[in-house]
Amino acid sequence: MSDHPTLSRWHAWQQLADALEHLLLWPQSAADFPLALRELAQQVDALMAQDTDLGVFEVVRISPDKLTRYGALHSLHTASVVWLVAQRKEWVQAKRLCALQAALTMNIAVTDLQTTLAQQPGPMNEEQQTRMRNHALDSERLLRSLGVGDETWLAAVAEHHEQPGGKGYPRGLDRTGELADLLRTCDVFCAKMSPRAGRTAMLSPTAAEAIFRQRSANYFGATVVTTMGVYPPGSLVSLGSGEQAMVTERTRDPLRPMIALLTDAEGQALDAPQASGTDASGDRKVVGPARSADPAHLFTPTDVLKTR
Repeated sequence: MSDHPTLSRWHAWQQLADALEHLLLWPQSAADFPLALRELAQQVDALMAQDTDLGVFEVVRISPDKLTRYGALHSLHTASVVWLVAQRKEWVQAKRLCALQAALTMNIAVTDLQTTLAQQPGPMNEEQQTRMRNHALDSERLLRSLGVGDETWLAAVAEHHEQPGGKGYPRGLDRTGELADLLRTCDVFCAKMSPRAGRTAMLSPTAAEAIFRQRSANYFGATVVTTMGVYPPGSLVSLGSGEQAMVTERTRDPLRPMIALLTDAEGQALDAPQASGTDASGDRKVVGPARSADPAHLFTPTDVLKTR
């Protein structure tokens, strides 16, 4: 374990992801599933409160793990974005933890299938389509069988793919609960930033624009966008100099984040990431998203986080 504070917290996130993946894939292995899941939700709550920018970094950064461990990581990252919205809305801890537990388990019936589909180059077969269409209700039933009795949590899971006007699935409900609306919004946002076989991940500003247009009865799409910010940690950006960088921390000025430089102006990788601030103009101005996702693969997350 590193004595670098940021790296220690990053390792805690990795351990949390491992524990969540095991619980979602083998839920019957837990002696007390509701307790085990609640403890993981409490860890998300604590880690996000301790270092919010690091939690956002994990959601946004482009990583091969998002493909090979999609089922578990997507649920974890959705929960992190749910936390951001809950904080912005000033929800009490009990309501926030309920939302986190729902986010972590919304796809529990298809955790393995989601990872398969993320790596599958072709379309879903008929069996896969059926499982995905029914997974919200199947997840609710599985959670009940595992001892979950919180009806608010269960309803959010069952309804998280329903949409206003009856356009969602599996039941085509005209209206859904507040938590289901939040889950759907954060679910879609995180899915757009995750790679799939044959499709690169959307860069954060593009995903934000897409989610802003999502219909949310509670305007959660707008809340997600404003809470994440223009250039959230983990984003790849281009500077006025032509250098490419990754955002590591937000500042009071949403257009002037702290960054780790990854390439020179010609796009050549640096020997190691270099910490830097940004300016309102000139070479250190953030002029927009990076030209491509390629710089994300030049260095490990720990290399980048050491610059904080």
